[in-house]
Amino acid sequence: MRFKRILCAVDFSPDSLEAFRVALEMARLHSGSLHLFHVIEAQPVVPAQVEIRIVGEANAAMEKLVTSAGSSLDGLAFTTEVTSGQAFVEIVERAREWRADLIVLGSKGITSLEEIIIGGTAENVMKEVPCSVLVVRPDDKRKAD
Repeated sequence: MRFKRILCAVDFSPDSLEAFRVALEMARLHSGSLHLFHVIEAQPVVPAQVEIRIVGEANAAMEKLVTSAGSSLDGLAFTTEVTSGQAFVEIVERAREWRADLIVLGSKGITSLEEIIIGGTAENVMKEVPCSVLVVRPDDKRKAD
């Protein structure tokens, strides 16, 4: 199976950073394109200044992640996006709109009480998307198991 359109969702947790590394390898292996995606979880009403700061911090974290990839992005069709909403809903919607062949996620992101009760983002994405999903665990967790 060839994966030409790879969507990698990150929340900047260690697991999602490892997922980005794997997604980058997969995109190179399959000569595919990579869409790096971050969702700012919707918050109750916050003042505009706080929202602007949160978006700015997310964009800065995305820029730092892209910069850390350095030359491994050279020659790769690569885009980034920061949006807000419920993470799994936005990931599923973007995967469908972009016609992703593969979604790459970290096994455990930044956990909220809601995720503990209704299930994690990766679990919910796997239930809803029409494409393959690769859930990545960091190397140190694989070695410990």
